[in-house]
Amino acid sequence: MAAAGHHGAVIVINYLPVMAIGMEQHENKESFYHLDMVCRYVAGNFGNPEIGSWTNGDYLRLSGILSRHTEIQLSPSTLKRIFGKLKTTDRYYPQKATRDGLAQYAGFAGWDEFVEKHPRPAKSGDGGREVQGPPTKLPQPRAPKISWWPALILMAGACAIFGWQWIKHINHPATRSAGVHLVCSNPVGDNPHSAVFRLEMPEKFKGDSGKFHIVFGDGERDRPMRPGAVLTHYYEKPGRFYATLHYDSRVIDTVPVYLKTNGWTATANTITDTTRVYPLETPVFGPGGMAVTSPEVFASGIDTLHTFFVDFINTQEWDVSGDDFDLSANLTTSRLRPGIRCSQVTITLYGEKSRHELLLIKPGCVSWAYLKFSEKEIEGSGADLSPVGTDLTSGGIVHLKVAGKHAWLTINGKPLYDIAYQQPLGKLYGIRISFAGIGSVQHVVLKKPDGSVVFENGHPNNPNIR
Repeated sequence: MAAAGHHGAVIVINYLPVMAIGMEQHENKESFYHLDMVCRYVAGNFGNPEIGSWTNGDYLRLSGILSRHTEIQLSPSTLKRIFGKLKTTDRYYPQKATRDGLAQYAGFAGWDEFVEKHPRPAKSGDGGREVQGPPTKLPQPRAPKISWWPALILMAGACAIFGWQWIKHINHPATRSAGVHLVCSNPVGDNPHSAVFRLEMPEKFKGDSGKFHIVFGDGERDRPMRPGAVLTHYYEKPGRFYATLHYDSRVIDTVPVYLKTNGWTATANTITDTTRVYPLETPVFGPGGMAVTSPEVFASGIDTLHTFFVDFINTQEWDVSGDDFDLSANLTTSRLRPGIRCSQVTITLYGEKSRHELLLIKPGCVSWAYLKFSEKEIEGSGADLSPVGTDLTSGGIVHLKVAGKHAWLTINGKPLYDIAYQQPLGKLYGIRISFAGIGSVQHVVLKKPDGSVVFENGHPNNPNIR
């Protein structure tokens, strides 16, 4: 409804429709204004604004991108409901956490900021009718003669001050956070582990104490960090995680948290449930290598008719540099099964404050491929990683050689990729081999540059490779 105020001003009051409360949230069509708009933003950033032309593969790829770049895990079927691909009696309206994630991928802090920056235009009809006030004609004063010289002098002075501040900023990096450190009182533990963090501050800190936040490095939600406060974070899988302290959106310190294992462990998880992990029986290298079975995964609590992952992790401090080593892994990825189409495997090598990581995948799925060598990150969605596309469902040998901060990747004797990096990795602290679905490791060996063996499991010429 609307009411006229003084001098013909118009006050428009819009009544927003009320959303039904239930396990699934719905609104009437008028309230989908912002949801439709954020979907268009997401489609634009995704690189294919024609939502109507999206295939099942597009929804599958977007699901993976959102899981890597935001704090939400959405299955392709849920995305189809949000974007209107799947027609239902009542159009699906996602919960707030999902809308926050979509808004974050669109480039906003969250849903509330997105709505605030895209106000819904006032509409006539049931929501209210604009009442126009009487036209008012005001006398137009004559424009005075203006001398532009004072304005030009002020502008020149402002530019000079701005330039001086900019040069000062370049030559003298921000010192507001100088001397601030992230401290973990118990950075080493078993699995699981609760790590305790606090800030170490200089006495004469001159910055804004409200601009600190910590990213824990395990994919969980980051949290604000204030001087004097203590934060405890629960790490539920073994590995080496790199907790980073941010000040004003800039990383100022990194602390590794190390969850050690006594040999290999196996853990299952799903793409739709990131709140839990499912430990499996301790794996061993048998005649067929190291593997788990579908019944074992199902017995742990995983629905094996949907996408799931199995992580084999062995974390221990090795006497070898992450910048000079030779790794060979003979492995077999999952065959086609429900939810497993691209048969990917991820190999991670943990360093002191960073890691090397390879996400290897079938040739038709290289848009999801991913390589990381210390600070260098290459994503298949933004670079041509077609040389890395490989089908390992019948087995293969992955060979990674690093010498003098230069990495060479070879699969089945064929060179696929090489790249140099700058940030040293330091000593190696373990390995993770993660399969989508049911995969197996027949042999893995880590060597020093002189050929001496640091770590080895399995049999290099296993006759049971399928």
